[in-house]
Amino acid sequence: MKKTFLFSKENKKLISILNPINLKTHTQFVGGCVRKAIEGKLTKDIDMATVYKPEEVKKILLKNNYKVLDLAIKYGSITTFSKNYKYEITSLRKDIKPDGRYTKIQLTNNWLEDSLRRDFTINAIYCDKFGKIFDPVNGIKDLKNKKINFIGSPDLRIQEDYLRILRFLRFSLEYNSNIKDHNIKRIINKNIKFLKFISQERLFIELKKILELKSLFTINNKNYFKKIINQVYKIKFFERLNRVRILNKKLGLDFNYLQLLSILLIGYDKKHIYFSKEFRLSNKDKDYLNFIYEQFGLLKNKPYSYQVIRRQIYFYKKDLTLDFLNFIFCIKKEINLKTLIRYRLFIKKVKVPKFPVSGDFLIKKGFKQGKELGKKLEFLKNSWIKNNFKLNLSNI
Repeated sequence: MKKTFLFSKENKKLISILNPINLKTHTQFVGGCVRKAIEGKLTKDIDMATVYKPEEVKKILLKNNYKVLDLAIKYGSITTFSKNYKYEITSLRKDIKPDGRYTKIQLTNNWLEDSLRRDFTINAIYCDKFGKIFDPVNGIKDLKNKKINFIGSPDLRIQEDYLRILRFLRFSLEYNSNIKDHNIKRIINKNIKFLKFISQERLFIELKKILELKSLFTINNKNYFKKIINQVYKIKFFERLNRVRILNKKLGLDFNYLQLLSILLIGYDKKHIYFSKEFRLSNKDKDYLNFIYEQFGLLKNKPYSYQVIRRQIYFYKKDLTLDFLNFIFCIKKEINLKTLIRYRLFIKKVKVPKFPVSGDFLIKKGFKQGKELGKKLEFLKNSWIKNNFKLNLSNI
């Protein structure tokens, strides 16, 4: 473990600060960062568990010139940062009186008690400052066998935080683990209606994490997973992922969550508008989905072509034009891979069209300054765009 990212200079420095010399272990790495390290993967999100109270953690961090965020201090958590990592440092605790969304906590000095309040065995693996593993619920065994097991009763774990339904699906997708236990499905089906009590922000964050999975493509082999995702997010065009996979395998293209969301969500209806409002998307994300939807609508009765490409390059950035090409490839099967590659090369090489007429040019042709000149410029520009960015200047 000491050769993994967990013991980079930045991480080693912080965990040393939070572990007094010559005293028993006060702070350990835990959760996803330990899991990733065991698998030889990387992450910039580091979780730590500590016997220190949150106020003590805050004091130690400030003393050592770390920036501190204490928005979750009532849950025992303090956030800080280094150059390359974000840290969530949480005091050992027991969750008492959880209501499916939030919980009251009780601090403890017992590492086992802390592990038992966590969701899955693979997320309850600890690693101390020397690289020694503490695995109280056999998470490493489940990790090696790619099994996603709840700690204790699945029903109780889900009722403590209903978002764990989606987290269970996400980890099952990540490790390509099928749900063989029909009791788990029964519990999920019983509790899924309570996801309506979870904030839209938390639901969307979980969807982003699902869309960012390298193994997302395996969802097409998991009808139950698709059913749940559709029920929660109204996303349904999963078959389009087959075309995404072609672009990933043949061209090495990686899609971000927003590109994948547009591919899975957008059709000729306006469901993306409902989605944007429901999950409170940023204006930037809304604009992107609107761009894809509007351009897709323009092609309802005409084919994708070089003229369409030139128009998009003129009015929008080349990056957006490339994104739309990928979107169309996933929607329209008549666009094959060779055609897509030809279009991509064209987009990258072609220059952004530049309108060849100026006010000075028209004045030299005898036009006078004023409203008529502006109208003539606008007319010529519209004609130029409509005529595939060509204009016969001799006829002006």
